[in-house]
Amino acid sequence: MFGNSTRLNILHLRASNFYGGPERQLHFHAIQARTYNYGITIGSFLEAGKTPELLEIAARDSIDTFCLDVKSGYDLRAVNRLRRYLRSRDTDALCTHDYRSQVVGFFARRGTRAKWISFSRGFTAENLKVRLYQWIERLVVRFADHIVAVSESQKRKLLDLGIPDSKITVIHNAIDSGVLEDVDPVDLRREFKLPRETVICVAAGRFSSEKGQLYLVRAAANAIRSNPRLRFILYGDGPDLERTRATVRELELGEKVICPGFEKKILGCIKGADILINPSLSEGLPNVVLEAMSLGVPVIATSVGGVPEMIDPGKSGVLVPPGDEAALAQAINDLVEHRPLKDKIVENARTTVREKFSFENQTLRLSRVYELVSGKKVAVSD
Repeated sequence: MFGNSTRLNILHLRASNFYGGPERQLHFHAIQARTYNYGITIGSFLEAGKTPELLEIAARDSIDTFCLDVKSGYDLRAVNRLRRYLRSRDTDALCTHDYRSQVVGFFARRGTRAKWISFSRGFTAENLKVRLYQWIERLVVRFADHIVAVSESQKRKLLDLGIPDSKITVIHNAIDSGVLEDVDPVDLRREFKLPRETVICVAAGRFSSEKGQLYLVRAAANAIRSNPRLRFILYGDGPDLERTRATVRELELGEKVICPGFEKKILGCIKGADILINPSLSEGLPNVVLEAMSLGVPVIATSVGGVPEMIDPGKSGVLVPPGDEAALAQAINDLVEHRPLKDKIVENARTTVREKFSFENQTLRLSRVYELVSGKKVAVSD
């Protein structure tokens, strides 16, 4: 099947205007890939004349970058410009990571020798335009040469679309525990002028309906009635942010539930918290959960998507049914009141991350996918 060992040229394309969990996945994979004989380029879309933060950060680590100069992520000229790039670099594999890059990649790789690897992280439904693109995405990913699903749960969704099992490989997201050890915690009590005795619960994610922030606010109100020391900080931006803030006002929670918006130093904020809550109603494999587990912050999460593949309930985290406000409130109060449980969860979670979610393991498995689609053998560099 394979020819002689040779260098592979791989382009990872993601439409992104900020540096978050999926962007960190690409960044650290490109660094880890230096131990293999292939070149990783990270690409994105130039919008309104601004280079995406992902590309700026990658370039600082001497990672090759490529920016599609278009008016927006929906600019049809992106297809021809991407096709020219694939031909000029003799690209072996195009890897796409979101609905925009999937659709553009589907058309652009035609007439090139590049194989197409689609990464399937999950689906959202934040507005009509996104739903339309994701409907198109579900149609075109069937034609990918291979699909990487971030969880077994996501793989089942792909199988339900009629995609053959042989075309799908499950490769979990990864975390670099060594890098996170150097993260400085943010003093959230000082930043938000909170009493020292408060217990701080943090959530982080895009404010859209499937992320469950409204449900978390109502659960927070229940939990605070039982434990007035609790405070909740919900980081992120998105279409449901103002609606969530309005719900906080309606429930008269005042400064007990804070929605400060997008935060660049989110890892430090998570490390400065007492508990990380992931209230999603649907998920792929959330990076924020892995990050909290590695940072030594106990996680309470809804049992959706690939989350049960990350957390052993009661051992490395706490799982609750999605949308169950009473169960979430009870889980929060139980974890606050039982310090031995919290300590056990932190220790087990760190072990889980080191053993099952390392970038070394992720990159080894991705290299096998690259070999599979290209028909070329990848050597490990000296």
